[in-house]
Amino acid sequence: MPKASKKKQRKAEDFKKVKLKVGKKKAPPTNATDTSFTSKSITLGAQSITADKTAALTNSRKLTLKDVLTQMRHYSAVNRKDAVLGLTDFLSLHPEVLNTELGSIVDGTVKLIVDNEPAVRRVLLKLYSTYLPDIPRRELAPFMPLMVIFTCSGMTHILDDIRSDAVKFLNLLIELAPQDLSQYASKILPNFFSLLETSTQSNEEARGSASLNSRASLLTKGNRLDIMRSCYNYLKAYTDPLLRSDDPLGFMSPDVQDPSHQSRDDEEHHSWQYPDSSLYFYPNTPAPFAHLNLFGESVGVGALSDATSGDANAAIRAQSKEAFTRLFQFLQATWMESSTMFGTNQISDDQSLDLCGFVMRILRTLWQASYQDGIPLADTQLFAFARQCMVHFPFGGAYVGNSVVEESLLAMNIRVCELVALLRSGAAESSNEKAVAEVGKWTKRCVKFILATLGFKLGKTQVQVSASFRHEHFVELLPVVWRLVHGGNNKYADKLLVAVIHYADVCPLASANKTLCIRFLRSIIEIQWSRASTDRVVVGTQGQLSGMLAGWALGLPKLLWQLRDKNFAASRAAIETLRLINQRTRLLDAQQVDTLQSSLVTLFCVTVPSKGTVFGPFKQYPSDLQCAVLETVHYCPRRSERLAQAMQACQDGIAGGRVKALLDELVAAPAVC
Repeated sequence: MPKASKKKQRKAEDFKKVKLKVGKKKAPPTNATDTSFTSKSITLGAQSITADKTAALTNSRKLTLKDVLTQMRHYSAVNRKDAVLGLTDFLSLHPEVLNTELGSIVDGTVKLIVDNEPAVRRVLLKLYSTYLPDIPRRELAPFMPLMVIFTCSGMTHILDDIRSDAVKFLNLLIELAPQDLSQYASKILPNFFSLLETSTQSNEEARGSASLNSRASLLTKGNRLDIMRSCYNYLKAYTDPLLRSDDPLGFMSPDVQDPSHQSRDDEEHHSWQYPDSSLYFYPNTPAPFAHLNLFGESVGVGALSDATSGDANAAIRAQSKEAFTRLFQFLQATWMESSTMFGTNQISDDQSLDLCGFVMRILRTLWQASYQDGIPLADTQLFAFARQCMVHFPFGGAYVGNSVVEESLLAMNIRVCELVALLRSGAAESSNEKAVAEVGKWTKRCVKFILATLGFKLGKTQVQVSASFRHEHFVELLPVVWRLVHGGNNKYADKLLVAVIHYADVCPLASANKTLCIRFLRSIIEIQWSRASTDRVVVGTQGQLSGMLAGWALGLPKLLWQLRDKNFAASRAAIETLRLINQRTRLLDAQQVDTLQSSLVTLFCVTVPSKGTVFGPFKQYPSDLQCAVLETVHYCPRRSERLAQAMQACQDGIAGGRVKALLDELVAAPAVC
């Protein structure tokens, strides 16, 4: 065994205390790292200023696309702004790069939507507004999700100016691709709710629905107007698949809108056909016998498409009802604040009028998407809003002045009439007699306004139509008129339809309203006097209305003479109306039919003592209209010798084709149909 002294000696060496002496450095520890080595090598990266760019595309500052996109990530806001301006300069010199490098450009710039510097966002918005509209929608669609993500991030940003600019970016996206953007409603609409709704649901339950938060007062009128405009634009794009109709008269019965519709009573009259019979079929008419799959139609795909469309429409309605619930308090608060100008008779083209206009637009879009058959009076919010509107209705009274203000007031008044008409339709199932009576009073005031708008007042033969009454106003007004006149025992139907007939006579010949008036009255005739419509809903009073429309129909040949080549669309509508009357209605009696077919002579030619033979508008019509005129003549129960001579006189100058064949056939057998 080792001696104990040696063991103690070794232990003492492990814990030996080093004595320090003055003037000597402390010894380094045994585990110290030697750092005495040095490095003197220098590495230089490639400098863009020295690179050879003779073959590369550059901007005015000799920067390539990669250079400017790299500067987008610079920590300095000044450099980021210069990078966006450099990209703008680059695209102005090489616009073709936008198609080949769109992915790189969007990926490099989209992050600047939420940039903290206002100047950077401003130049980026200008860049997008200048060049993105030139890109086809199908090429922009793959990048839409990324742009929506950053736009929604900006709308929920903590800084007010970033939220405001994000709304501007969203407006641009709506303008570029509204259909693509509508599929992101679950992400975009909640952002509008957070910007506009007045209080949370929990606060409403705690304090009551009558209390309003101060969110409306926190936003300036300018900010509110921008957000509401953007919200309306998006709601319009989102509800477009549900509310859009290619036909302005799509609100009427579908079978009325199809001129090819035939009743069984008229089958014997349809043996005479001309070759191009598809001319009078609307493009959306289903193919006959499609269910038999004779020509390879895919019935299953169509059924699946219809089911998918139905699910999409149900989702739009549900989302619209939620939007109405979330936004109504804010819209009501804005309306109550801004509509005070209507009581002062000091109306001007300012932000208050615009705010009132967008409140009506947003609510109209939501109630159209939410309700089809009528608004039930149990919807106390819309009923209360209508009551607030009727305090100042009609807005502006007899205001005459700024044309922009006149159009805005007219549009708001028409939307109030639509709201009242929908409430009147929903009042049929209500047991609240007091509310029903109140809606009845509102309806009377709305009917009076509509009559005045169309330039018609009982007891007056001529009333001036407002110069601000545009085609878009008439398109919005006709569904209101139809809803008010539709149904039996309606005391307003005769007055409203007389006003429409009066307006059809006084509106300019070349206007689109002339065509729409004729088509609307044609549909009324088919609904009321079709030979197969004995069980249809009656519109107005049968006898009085029959006399009015019969007199208007007898004047259509004269109208066609006046139209000539000024408005072929209106001429086509008038000819289709005459064909309908001859073919399958009981509107005219035997004497009136003789009068009508005598008037048809003027379409071909008349003999004037001082001028000789004067040809009518038939020779000025295109071939499709000429065929329509000849078919109308074919369905006349009795054709006189004078009409045959007039048609024979028009044979000269018509070179072959189906028009000549049909004309020769009618001339050869003029006496009996």
